[in-house]
Amino acid sequence: MNPITFTIICILFALGLAYLFMRSIFLKSMNHALKQADYPTVQRLLKKSQAKWLLSDYLRDLYQARVYYLSKDETALISHLRGMMKKSYEKADEEQYLALYYHTFLAYGNYDAALELLEQIYHCENDKLIRYCDWTRDVLLYHRNDLCDEIIAALDNKDYYGFPLGTCAYLVAVQKKRLEAYEEAILWFDAAKDVLQPHDLYRNEILAEIAALQEQGYQLPQKIQRRRKQK
Repeated sequence: MNPITFTIICILFALGLAYLFMRSIFLKSMNHALKQADYPTVQRLLKKSQAKWLLSDYLRDLYQARVYYLSKDETALISHLRGMMKKSYEKADEEQYLALYYHTFLAYGNYDAALELLEQIYHCENDKLIRYCDWTRDVLLYHRNDLCDEIIAALDNKDYYGFPLGTCAYLVAVQKKRLEAYEEAILWFDAAKDVLQPHDLYRNEILAEIAALQEQGYQLPQKIQRRRKQK
């Protein structure tokens, strides 16, 4: 290899490592401030010039939205999200933040904001995303109880993974409980609990529902419990 070419490659490699190191330190500082609820520090870091070349426009916007959410400034959050909806991001990024805050608003009862985000989700042209977001609206907001078979068919077809899968299981459980099929409901609540992460939306509601059903005498089958213990 030509010595000059080799030198250029080494320099570029070193610069790349330096960039990643600086980015990691910057993100660590912001995450620490968020964890400590030090929102002014996060705001200050986001305004620094380093933020513009260490973080993408989307990531900066996402952190700003997180600050408004954690500080419970819903007015500022909605305004910020409307600004985000006017920008262009990568398709996966757009779907991520729209789904996240759609479910956030729906879970906490701000239905107008949730429906506004749902309208934007329709522009994503992701049929599976749209379908499970529609189901969530129909079950939690419109209180429909006739969607179990449709949702279960999608789950059998392995259409969803992660948070969407857990949400769908939760939606089935909610309907089963309303229909007074309590033994089935607790199984679906438990399935949703196993899929969702500890800090995911709906998980606290799921744990409360399981506890309430257990107080009424409904339990998970012993063979399922034994199998889990063996694992």
